[in-house]
Amino acid sequence: MDDLEFLFADEPPLEPDDSENHLGNEPDLPDIPGGADTIREPIHRTNSRHLRDKLSEDELVQKVKTVLACMRTEGLNLPIFLDAVCWGDPKCIADATVRYARTALMTSEELPGVLERCYNPPRPAGERPGGGRQALFNFAVQCISDAIDREMKISATLFLSPPEDLSEEHLTSLDFEDLKVSVQSCAPTLWLIFRRAAYTPLQETRNKHKHPDMVVLNMISQAQYTRSNRRGRVSKIWSIYLKACGLSARAFDALHALGILMSHKWTSNAVGTLSTRAMTTVQKRIHVSPWNISHDNINVALRAFSQRLNNQSHFISGCAYTVWILPDRAALPPEMNRLLQTYRAEHCLEVFEYDLVLYGNEAADDRMQAFDEDYVLRLLLDSPDFADYPHLKDQLFDPPPAVWQLQGGPENAIKPFILETSTKEEASYEGTLNVMADAFRQLLLDAVNEQMRTAIQRIIAWIGDQLTVERLRGLWKYRHEDHNSFDRLDYMIPIFGWFHLVMAFANSIHKQYLGNSAAIGSLRQAFDILKRKGLITQSTKGPFWHNLDEAIHHISEAHFRASWLDMGKVENLAELKSRSPAQLRELASTLIREHASREAVNKIEGMSPRDRDDVYRQWTMFNMDVLPYLQLRQAIKTGDVGRIEDLIPTLLFRFAGGGNPKYTIEMLELLQGLHREWPPGLRDHIREFCWLMSRDGGIDSWLPFDLGQEQNICDIKVNYRSMGPGATMEYMGKVSPAIPALRKVQRHMENQFKTTARGARHGVPDKEKDVAKLTAHYVTSKLHTYTAGRELKTLHASDFVSEGANALERLDTIKNWFNRRTHARATGEDWTEEINDLLLEPL
Repeated sequence: MDDLEFLFADEPPLEPDDSENHLGNEPDLPDIPGGADTIREPIHRTNSRHLRDKLSEDELVQKVKTVLACMRTEGLNLPIFLDAVCWGDPKCIADATVRYARTALMTSEELPGVLERCYNPPRPAGERPGGGRQALFNFAVQCISDAIDREMKISATLFLSPPEDLSEEHLTSLDFEDLKVSVQSCAPTLWLIFRRAAYTPLQETRNKHKHPDMVVLNMISQAQYTRSNRRGRVSKIWSIYLKACGLSARAFDALHALGILMSHKWTSNAVGTLSTRAMTTVQKRIHVSPWNISHDNINVALRAFSQRLNNQSHFISGCAYTVWILPDRAALPPEMNRLLQTYRAEHCLEVFEYDLVLYGNEAADDRMQAFDEDYVLRLLLDSPDFADYPHLKDQLFDPPPAVWQLQGGPENAIKPFILETSTKEEASYEGTLNVMADAFRQLLLDAVNEQMRTAIQRIIAWIGDQLTVERLRGLWKYRHEDHNSFDRLDYMIPIFGWFHLVMAFANSIHKQYLGNSAAIGSLRQAFDILKRKGLITQSTKGPFWHNLDEAIHHISEAHFRASWLDMGKVENLAELKSRSPAQLRELASTLIREHASREAVNKIEGMSPRDRDDVYRQWTMFNMDVLPYLQLRQAIKTGDVGRIEDLIPTLLFRFAGGGNPKYTIEMLELLQGLHREWPPGLRDHIREFCWLMSRDGGIDSWLPFDLGQEQNICDIKVNYRSMGPGATMEYMGKVSPAIPALRKVQRHMENQFKTTARGARHGVPDKEKDVAKLTAHYVTSKLHTYTAGRELKTLHASDFVSEGANALERLDTIKNWFNRRTHARATGEDWTEEINDLLLEPL
């Protein structure tokens, strides 16, 4: 049999499609290693290999020449022949013999080498032949272009973002890692081309940590966006993110020209849309979810770039509001409004049982002592000297159980909605009324029917700093005889913010123990030793409280370390590692009793002048006074409102004895509400939902509502403030509701690209050197070592807590406060004036 006869001897009657790699009607596979799933080589390739094996190098060229000569005889040449075989002639396409030969060519091992040599022929002696390089290059470009067009269409849906899909949820739903995987899956050729353009094989082997995946994804996103502005899903979130980061309009225009961002105009409109949708959402949510509200003054510097008589740089005062949407379980029944009015009327003429406050609650005292012991013990265990203590996880070191722990978790997160910042201010009672009316107007609660519903069915906790609460309570008092419950503000419960109380507490300690630079142990001397600037004069602006709070923590830790050294009779804390957990627990209890308790102070005061140590007494009193501050800070952070309530009597005594009548009244009002005027269900609601909140429900993420309000004001004034001459108060007011969405987008992008550690919060330097230096100073000065007959030469700190308790025990403060607040309130519901005003409004 000659070669041609062998070639077509086993030709099947029907050939499969040319794209197939095997015959469709082959006989059953024989039993071969690997089983029936082993892929069989196409018969065309087997035949070609068989023919090649039969050919020698010398006879191959002769046979090729014979075939070419035969083609010339038949009036063909190689181009015409290949064109006809490769689908160039209809009859050849249909002919089985030609089809079989074509499939043999397309599935052959030789085809890739043929194409490669056509594109890049081997160089003989002399100049390299041109081959089919240009034709193959043009063909390859066309193939790649077709593949790119096809995959761009397939992957377009991944980048689609219609104009109506502009919301906080839509923007934060984009996961770049998931999008990358999806694009790689549906557009592999496109991804490969961009990746090769951005990353060479040498970089692939050399770079072990950096990958160009996000660069490639953004390149594809730019290409999609230039094809259609509806494929701007990635561009949109980048635009909102960089707007939130304060990118200038000129930079927006430049990046928009590159296809990276949307235009500045689109972004500004998008922020306006987010603002409008946020307002619409909160206007609906307040009818289906429980909520609180807070407000505070805001002062903004408006700069005039071109000064005129009517265009000068100036400060403008306004008001910022936040509505806090509470968990569903915080909902109060509608009848609680009437119950509150009745309960309040029945109990407002009698003061709370102040004997329980003045003379202590044994259970609460035991709980506070347990927390005090745990705090000083934790200072020891967290010190560097105890880093290798083998019993750190011992059960004896477990903290006491929380008194009333707030429930965490995402389902208990509180969602803030910032309302439009207004130009109204609460500097007067009239201003506060205008602020409240503006808040109701923005929430669409100013209509008469909504006023009636508010008056009869709603209870609104209105939260603010001490000045805000004082204004609100004053309005509630002065309007006690108005015609209806809405005008009388019967629906409102003013709640002071614990953050401002903590600031007042820190200022009280500062006032009590500041002293001078010569007074050993004084705060001022500690500030000088630690080189803490700007802490001499109290201030309500700037970072004063933050710096003072850090200083109080560091100074108190140094005092307690010195007390530990005195109690253990050791030279350094490391020597205490030889003690067992039980011994350390016992030492902590003894330390509190002898170095930080009223019992220790009274014991020294009861000594004769010859035996009394006034220095030891004063700094024992400091330890005793600073512990409630440290406990309050810890209780707020961990969400233990029960511990906060246990501290209220101590706070009352301190403010009464430390010359702070404003917060003395706040403590009395709170005690009156908790123990007399609020129904039991409302008391629990206020404890659980009106003191502390968490935006994410995380552990140790609790903060007072007024601190959340201050953070929102910072966002309005600084973090998300629009700059330039067009950034008027009116414009700032319109975009304020979008700030929570901008904050969410910013945090989402930081999490996506692992940049949360940069700029989210400032780094805290190590405190150890500062605390160690102070500790050594206090040990050398023997502040916590009893020395009989020692007298104080400077800084005779007053005992604010004792003085406050004595003043309250005389009952003058309580009686004066109670007499000023007690008024019989009207109970009628006359809405005639409001309805007449509604009827007189023009259609």
